[in-house]
Amino acid sequence: MGPSLRRVLVNAAGTKLTPNRLRHLLNAWPPLIAMGIRITHIADDWSRGHLELRLNRLNANMHGAAFGGTLFSMTDVLFGTLVMQRLGVDRYEAWTRTGSFEYIRPGRRGAYLDVEASDELIEQILAETEGGFSTVVPYTSVIRDKDGGIVGIGQQDLYVRRRGVGKPPPNPAQIEHVAGENLIAAGRTLARLGLRGAEHRELLTEHERMARRCVRPEARAVAWLDGVLEYGAVTLDDYRAAGLPDVVIEALTSDNPGSAAMSLRAEVIDARESLGKY
Repeated sequence: MGPSLRRVLVNAAGTKLTPNRLRHLLNAWPPLIAMGIRITHIADDWSRGHLELRLNRLNANMHGAAFGGTLFSMTDVLFGTLVMQRLGVDRYEAWTRTGSFEYIRPGRRGAYLDVEASDELIEQILAETEGGFSTVVPYTSVIRDKDGGIVGIGQQDLYVRRRGVGKPPPNPAQIEHVAGENLIAAGRTLARLGLRGAEHRELLTEHERMARRCVRPEARAVAWLDGVLEYGAVTLDDYRAAGLPDVVIEALTSDNPGSAAMSLRAEVIDARESLGKY
């Protein structure tokens, strides 16, 4: 099989590829046209982009809303491209390795997504790939409707490595990413221990749904464990033994939490309120 039409179009642009030209090329790509996804902006320095889903009778599902696959596709269109352009496409390559998506409300009036490849992120990737390593960049895509309400949240990992180096060795800089995954797992495990029994099954399900609607790993842990200490099956010592960060424990236990812990609480409250609406 020959190269994709997208690859042919990009190669045809050659070294004169600019953000505006890439935007026009991607908007001419048949898969995006068919789904109703349109890129309306790419910053001159490749640091930001804006995508819109323009819903109509030809791309809506039987309920008059956006297809779930279309919403998920929005999260996989631009982020890796921005990262490669900022790093230098002749020196780096990147692709999505894993991904998941939490559907929160129907996108019946279209949706949009803002994508960012910040200076801090690029500096992190450059540092983590120094010495020929590959790296994995976790990123979150929050798709919103025209009123700013959350339609869905995508959680993905972007695999990045230098070109022409073969399979890189394992990267020791992935500790932070692993720590985030471990934190989510610890919150889930402690919640299941603390809410054992059929009488807590409905509450545990609610906690799981709340956690999936949070963006940050710390907020997910708070969502899993909100109020669990009151049932007495797990203790604060169990939380500390599991390695929960101080800010998570503060958000769960303090009557006067600081701004960081309050921010986690606010994210969980928003997630809980969304359960009754969508």
